[in-house]
Amino acid sequence: MFMVDAQPKEPVQVSVYYEALCPDSIDFIVEQLWPAYKKVRSIFLVDLVPYGKAWEKRLNNGTWVFQCQHGVKECYGNLVQTCAIRLLNNTDLSLPFVHCAMSSSRPQSAGPLCARKLNIDYGPVEKCVTSDQGNRWQHEMGRKTEGQKPRITFIPRIVINGEYSRQNQDKALRNFLGLVCENYKGPKPTECPAIKDDSL
Repeated sequence: MFMVDAQPKEPVQVSVYYEALCPDSIDFIVEQLWPAYKKVRSIFLVDLVPYGKAWEKRLNNGTWVFQCQHGVKECYGNLVQTCAIRLLNNTDLSLPFVHCAMSSSRPQSAGPLCARKLNIDYGPVEKCVTSDQGNRWQHEMGRKTEGQKPRITFIPRIVINGEYSRQNQDKALRNFLGLVCENYKGPKPTECPAIKDDSL
């Protein structure tokens, strides 16, 4: 008698290091991450890290100031998304919010409209943006980003199961759905494409 392994397999762990006004980040979240999430959300978990190629400096009062690749507006957009991600603490809420913002012509100022569209209370997010807690959370996003090995030179960076590889990065930018399905060890959902070769 054969035993069938009915245990669910571990979901693929995906980390996305990005920044709010980066065209490549926008393209990945809108064209790759979001469509895959709608199709196969049951087989992967996503950790969103909005910081990118920013840098930070600690002031004498203990707070942090940030300078971002695409300027002050991007720093604000990153902070809004950081606050939303941490406060909502639920990918089924935070990813739609991030997708909505990144789909906007002005991601840094799309928060209130996206919150209304998704029936999310924007008040706590708005307060967080100017709070010490929000400042600390953004610093934590910076530490996670700066701790990446090898050092990040391109944004977005996509990390699969805690390990970065150039191969997975390239695949993610072309066919993220295929990459997730390829790395999932359980039965493939019907939404997974047939993998014909290693190039995806």
